[in-house]
Amino acid sequence: MSTMTIDTRTLWQQRFQHYMKESMGYWQYAARSNFLGLVLFLVILSSYYYAKILQRLPTDYPYLWFVLLLLVPSIASSPIRTLLRSADRMFLLRIEHQMGTYFRGGYMYSLALQSFRTFLAWVVLWPLYHHCLGTNSQHFLWMLFLLLLMKIANLSASWQESRFAHERARLLSTSYRWIATIALIVIQFHYNVLWASAAAILLILIWLAATHFVSKYVIAWDYLIAKEKQQQARLYAFFNWFVDVPGLPTRITRRRWISGLTRFIPFRQDATYLYIYMKTLLRTELFSIVLRLTLIGTLAIAVSSSETARCFIMLVCLLISLIQLTSLERAHRYTFWLDMYPLDRDSKAGSLAFIIWLVLLIELCILSIPLLIRSSLIYSLVPVSALLLLTFICGIVLRRRFQKNALLEA
Repeated sequence: MSTMTIDTRTLWQQRFQHYMKESMGYWQYAARSNFLGLVLFLVILSSYYYAKILQRLPTDYPYLWFVLLLLVPSIASSPIRTLLRSADRMFLLRIEHQMGTYFRGGYMYSLALQSFRTFLAWVVLWPLYHHCLGTNSQHFLWMLFLLLLMKIANLSASWQESRFAHERARLLSTSYRWIATIALIVIQFHYNVLWASAAAILLILIWLAATHFVSKYVIAWDYLIAKEKQQQARLYAFFNWFVDVPGLPTRITRRRWISGLTRFIPFRQDATYLYIYMKTLLRTELFSIVLRLTLIGTLAIAVSSSETARCFIMLVCLLISLIQLTSLERAHRYTFWLDMYPLDRDSKAGSLAFIIWLVLLIELCILSIPLLIRSSLIYSLVPVSALLLLTFICGIVLRRRFQKNALLEA
């Protein structure tokens, strides 16, 4: 095939259509499981309590912490979907100078999706910002315009970072972007849009000067393909809540600082599933998801001024973690060598339910610390009630569900 026969614009459109068709198929399974209804219910309930909290919130409340918590990740985190495949490093390498149209499609798709995420974050924060500043608040659209410009700058810098030849330069540039985004948001909300715009121009010039002499590839194929696989794996992990995703890749991280906890599991045949699934939890992305959710929930409870809101945040964090942890059951569904050993199949459901209960118990204890410090003694009944509910769900509901699924697999 000659280089003249490859239309990179058509190539992007074909891959994007295939990606959307595949994603919409999985979203249909998510809709059938009432996940979207649950999200809608949580949005309505959150909006109600949000409005109630704003009525009692003092105008001198330190709202900037919530602004940074929502806006900084949505702006500074700027991955670009390229839809590249492993074979592209061989078949498309010879036309890499003609790939601008292809990558422009990925850039525009990522920009549209992430800009919408930034817009939603600003819509959520606007009532809090307007409540605290009142007539001194800046115009909604001017604030949004600068936030979107920061999004564009971060996404453009992220693309240039993908071309860096050295990992250290990429890490330094990413750290600079996050710090610069934090500084610009603080200036924007503490002063005004004009000061933040001037600071943004200065920070961009510093970044351009610092990266001018950095060694770059025309296209860093290996890096882009690895990042694309990582983003696709996260999407598949989400869809795996609702339906089995064939060929779901598993990212393994050793985590010596915590994976050694499995040494305390007794070396017995009836503890085999307990050991395997505990090791799987501690070394995969699922542990990182639950850990991040626990940290965010702890911070949100610590800064919330309403006792009702703190209890609501705790329950939502536990619910999301519970939904996430149920995907642990599918981790070794296609691991054939488990069928080669005389394992006690009946212990699988109990081991899974116990691991999920133990993780949720630890998360509940962590979330209870800021709740009990800032709330009256009567609210200690909330963690106790949550523990009883989690024990019932894990010990009876999930255990029976796992046993039923094991029988269906057999």
